[in-house]
Amino acid sequence: MQTFDDVKRVLASVAALALFALNDIRMFYSLPRAPDPGNGQTHALGLQFLDSAGGFYASIFDLALRWGLMGLILAACVWAIAETLQPAQNAPGQKQRQ
Repeated sequence: MQTFDDVKRVLASVAALALFALNDIRMFYSLPRAPDPGNGQTHALGLQFLDSAGGFYASIFDLALRWGLMGLILAACVWAIAETLQPAQNAPGQKQRQ
C-alpha cells in the first residue's frame, strides 16, 4: 500500500507541471503580440515555446493564473518531498527499535 502513496505524490507533481505547460501553450497561441488596452492585456510577457520566442501582452487574469499554477507546482513538490522524507511509522503491534 505504501507504493501507491508514493505514486500519488509523484503524479500530483507531474500533473501540476502539465497544467502549467498547457497554460503556457494556451498563452503562446492566444495572447496578442501588441498591447490591447481595451481587453486589459497590457502587461508585457516573454514566452519561449520549443524554438519560437516572442513577446506577448497578458491581462491580470493571465498573470494571476500563471503565478497560481506556479504556486500549485511548488506546493505539490514540497508536499511530495516532505512526505518522502518523513520518518517511517511503525505498524501497530511492532516494537520500536532502540
